[in-house]
Amino acid sequence: MKTFRKYYFQFVFLLIFMGCEKPYSWDFKPVESEAIVVDGIITNELKEQCIRLSGPNLNLNDTLNPLSGATVVVDDSITRYEFIESPDIPGSYYSEPFQVVIDRKYRLTIESGDRIYEADAEVVPVTAIPDIIVALDDSTNLNRFVYSASSQASMTEVFYDWSHDQAFCQDYGFYNAQETYYTLNNTDVNAVFGPNREIIYFPHETILIRKKYGLTDEHQQFIRSLLMETDWSGGIFDVQHGNVSTNLSNGALGFFAACMVITDTTRID
Repeated sequence: MKTFRKYYFQFVFLLIFMGCEKPYSWDFKPVESEAIVVDGIITNELKEQCIRLSGPNLNLNDTLNPLSGATVVVDDSITRYEFIESPDIPGSYYSEPFQVVIDRKYRLTIESGDRIYEADAEVVPVTAIPDIIVALDDSTNLNRFVYSASSQASMTEVFYDWSHDQAFCQDYGFYNAQETYYTLNNTDVNAVFGPNREIIYFPHETILIRKKYGLTDEHQQFIRSLLMETDWSGGIFDVQHGNVSTNLSNGALGFFAACMVITDTTRID
């Protein structure tokens, strides 16, 4: 009787939950064929910063369409940084080495053809990277990285290098790997019940490099809308697809960000 009552209430709850659904009409903005896609994160690392430009892919699985011949400038009201297109990597524009600082606003200006695109970005602090956690799979004697959520909104890139283990390189097909984790200041059911992600297992003596980025509220919004269309899409509680947010003007796609970054390197015994 208790078992029947348990499943009865679960069934009623499911009916109520489904009954709350209602159709919603989304106003999609069509992608212009002459629009550009911007991929640019400048950081507090003293290095040649990079802005990547491409044309939009109008069909699924199209190859990248790099955009050449643009004028790319970042200005912080004190210094003007010009980005020059790499002769070896079309669509990739590099500056002279510089680093971003907190309490300064950065404006990106792109001139391509007869159109001008702009975006503003600010820098927020980033908290320390938590102690690294690695779990051992006894059946394979391989390790896996365990992500610890940050106390602030952040993006963490994890790079794996197991080039020392030639047998594992041959089995895996590559000598390294990379994955990205996010901590966002919101609760999305799509993130909890989204499709399973591949677990990267790695051998002992692998080198792990973690890079943690601080995110502004606007940058969070862009990442969240991007994840809704990619990593979180196809789960139990999928949502109606829509346009990914952007901070770029004049119909450009993508995002321009300025981030504080901290990095650590660990060799896993």
